[in-house]
Formats: sequence, structure tokens, C-alpha cells
Amino acid sequence: MYSWPTFYSVSKGLRNRCSLSLSLPYLACLPLVEADIPAVLSLDQRCLGGLWTRSGYQRELESDKSDLLVLVSALAADPIQQRIARPSEDVTDTLAAQAPTLEAPLQGSTQQASLYNISLLGVACLWAILEEAHITTLAIEPAQQGQKLGQLLLSELLLSGRQRGLTHATLEVRASNVRALQLYQKFQFKVAGERKRYYSDGENAHILWRSGLQDKQCLEQLTQYRQCSIGHLLKTEKYKFFAKST
Repeated sequence: MYSWPTFYSVSKGLRNRCSLSLSLPYLACLPLVEADIPAVLSLDQRCLGGLWTRSGYQRELESDKSDLLVLVSALAADPIQQRIARPSEDVTDTLAAQAPTLEAPLQGSTQQASLYNISLLGVACLWAILEEAHITTLAIEPAQQGQKLGQLLLSELLLSGRQRGLTHATLEVRASNVRALQLYQKFQFKVAGERKRYYSDGENAHILWRSGLQDKQCLEQLTQYRQCSIGHLLKTEKYKFFAKST
């Protein structure tokens, strides 16, 4: 079970978790908690057409066979640290129902309130079925796509499956979803079959499959893709990355 957040550390100079700089938001990958579900449902509707229901996310959250991750951003480090310290509490720094424009200027009392909000950028889920990681959900906020956030989140999800001892991964993806197919193929997924009229609108689904999650080569690849995503975000100056305080 994925049980600890991932912070992305690139230099000791970014360790000041009390900084309230508005220049760039912080980024973290966290386990989903119950208070996140309304925001996740909103993202699910925008990206997947409402594929999952509240009860579906709740059921997976309660299962020890599921890993649910959220990719989040915050204008200050403190709300993420508070979220980690009190993950089950429905406090003011839970995820917004829709990610705001992070570049928008903040003024007056709105500035202080916004500093302590966490914005949802993406969600991912896998089921552990025997030795298989069945990826059920991977979605990135539409306005935030094209920044390698999907690559980052998929790397984290597969690493969590690897941590469970799972040996292979599979999923279904729309035949028309070229962007998703390209991402999964980059991670060595192959088309293993097709499910006719799998989706409610009648579209077929490709069944994707990859093995070797426990191989050293797989670990190196996932680590490389994660670092590549971080490097891209740093180069484009989209987010700050920081280390968990000790």
C-alpha cells in the first residue's frame, strides 16, 4: 500500500518549508484521502466523463488491494506538510474542486487564503490482483496537460506497484486516445488485445500489458522517467520541488 508522499528534491536550498514565495507552486504526490473525493470526482468528470462514482472511489480507498495517488500543488509548503500530518481530517487545506489558474495574481485577504489551498492536478489508481497491477485510472487536469505530469504520475504509480511486489501491469484505454497510448507505449506497454464496445458510447478499448516490473531495468526506467519529468518542470519553471523535512 502506498503510504508516504513523494517530494521532489533537487537542492538543499529548497528545504525551507515555511517559505511563502508566490513565484512558483510546490508539487507533491500524495496518497488520496476521503476528503479529496469531491475534487477527484470533478476531475474524473472533466477527464473521463464521470467514469467512477463516489462509492467507487470510497470502496477503493478502503481496500488494502488498491493504491490511489493524487498529484497536487500548493503555493506554500505548509499546507502539504499539514496534509501529511493530518491526512484524515477535513481541514481547510483539502483539495479545491477545480484547480485555479496558478499564475493569477493574488491580493489582500485572498492571498493568505490561497496560500493555504491545495490544488488537484491529477489522480491515479491501481488494483493489486495476485501479481498484477491493474491500472484503473490515470487523469491529469486538462489545463495542466502537456507538462509531463502524466509521465510523472504514471512513474509513481508503477513504482508503488513494484513496491507491492507486483510483476506486471495492465489496463484498458480508448482506441482513439492517442496521447494516452503514446504515454503507455513509452513505458513499454504493448497492445495485448481488444475489448469490443467496452465504453458506454460503444467505443472499443485496447488492452495494454507490460511485464518485468521487478526487473532492475524497469526500476531504472521508471526512475529515469520520473527524473526526466522533474527536469522538464524545472526547466520550464512550472513548480518548486522540495525535500520532506526531518
